[in-house]
Amino acid sequence: MAANSLRKRQALREGGQRRHQSSDSKSPSSGDSKASSSSNKSSGTGKSAAKEANADASNAGGSKRSLTFAIGGVLTLLGVAGYTFLRQPTVDIHSTATPSSSTLASPTQMALESVSTKRIEAKKKLDGLPSKERREEARRLGMLTEEEVDAVLHAKENSWSLAPSSSHALGLRVDTNQVSSNDPIEDYLAWSPLGIFSEAEADKPPSVPRYMFSVFDGHAGYMCAEQLSLRLAPMLNESLDVVSKLVSKDDSTNEVGKELVSTVKQLKRDSGIEWDQIPLALTATFIRMDYELVHGALAEFRQLQKMSAIDKLLGPAVSGSCGLVAVVDTEAKEVVVGNTGDSRALLGVRLKDGRWKAVRLSEDQTASNKKELDRMMREHPGEPSVISRGRVLGGLMPTRAFGDCRYKWPLEAQQDLFPVLYSRGHRYATTPSNYNTPPYVTAKPVIVKHQLSENDKFIVIASDGLYDQLSDEEVIDSVAQWYEARNDSKNDAGSGSTLTTQDSNGATHLIRTALSTDRLGRRSDSVIRRLLAIPPPHSRRFRDDISVTIVTLNRD
Repeated sequence: MAANSLRKRQALREGGQRRHQSSDSKSPSSGDSKASSSSNKSSGTGKSAAKEANADASNAGGSKRSLTFAIGGVLTLLGVAGYTFLRQPTVDIHSTATPSSSTLASPTQMALESVSTKRIEAKKKLDGLPSKERREEARRLGMLTEEEVDAVLHAKENSWSLAPSSSHALGLRVDTNQVSSNDPIEDYLAWSPLGIFSEAEADKPPSVPRYMFSVFDGHAGYMCAEQLSLRLAPMLNESLDVVSKLVSKDDSTNEVGKELVSTVKQLKRDSGIEWDQIPLALTATFIRMDYELVHGALAEFRQLQKMSAIDKLLGPAVSGSCGLVAVVDTEAKEVVVGNTGDSRALLGVRLKDGRWKAVRLSEDQTASNKKELDRMMREHPGEPSVISRGRVLGGLMPTRAFGDCRYKWPLEAQQDLFPVLYSRGHRYATTPSNYNTPPYVTAKPVIVKHQLSENDKFIVIASDGLYDQLSDEEVIDSVAQWYEARNDSKNDAGSGSTLTTQDSNGATHLIRTALSTDRLGRRSDSVIRRLLAIPPPHSRRFRDDISVTIVTLNRD
């Protein structure tokens, strides 16, 4: 299928695939612990430049965020400004409903207003304090009420079911949620049925065997993750089509983007092995997507030479994002995970004796992973500083990522464009020290393929903010508690069962568990009530954005 047809189809359905919250007036770059910025010596940085950058970012983002809405000024401080309500996919997965303000029940709205007021006052107390005093003062802030905590936790939750595509295929239940720490949140969750190409198909509820579920955890701003949430799914569809045609020696592959075909063929040549179709398509998609964001955008800007386009074209290249994509094939009963960065996928396995086991479906790609550390040293011999303080060139935590052009562009391009970008608010447009042999960061994913068995009950896909709070085993135990309560309730309706959980949404239940757990593993309601009271950006010292998708595998 031609790329333009897929892009048109994506425009029809982008609202139903994407869930992210952001504010139109924010600078293109915001703080993040994954990326650290060196000082930039370029001239022209000041209030007027920041104003211009903010105005350009707002203009560029207007159309992209046309499906979001804000409830007064309340939700902005909560990090839920402009959140998207999705219709249940059983009605129309490709549409996004924009409800009236009455969609939020009055008690919930009042609770959010109360949280906003408390955070405004807390921010006044914390702003301007030295770092050590600010941290101590944050611990002394008043706590949210239980009603206020519930309002924040339920603001972005969503769940839906996907019916089996055939009598022998799996059915799926999907639960998603996000709780921000950055403002705007830098995580995106996206999902899509795979194998739909025509506009007529795009307008109908899916009856397909394959689905893509993904999390894109942005750093140095949200722009790269946002682009991934919009563009990666249709490109994966293209890649699957290319791979299928190459395998069957179909001559019509010239209808698809030539660059993508070239990437797939190059992967096959370089590896010297036979690839399964989904791993090959995933790998080609990640590589090609990153090339478009980092190098394709650079070439396009140099051709246009329009300063009005610089933020839109190069903003996603300056910022960066981890990306984890899980393709669930409900008929083949398998899951294939492609991961670039430090988001993580876990499989919840129920053993015969009733105990639960956590199985990793991805590897974290940081310097703490010996395979990654060895790879970096092998690719950059004679450069002991390639990993410094546990980070790439002392700056970036993940060793694989999308975007992050400061670790990929030639030095000449950085010297030419970074002063301009920095002056426009992109504060990570700086060249790292000891920048000798780029690229230092790749988006090529590590692939894990798993054949699903009867004991495999659910898949957890989440940004690293979740795993900062909980171990793999704690994550699976929490979701298992929700899973058993849900199934106990469904199977024993009216039996007086006492196995219950506070939240009907599995992702909400898991995030509540994570934010109720202190650094010593102790759980208390007071922990989450205190953590959620700390306003952004100060909250980033205590917790990260958390984005979760839980895919429950239904066999009945």
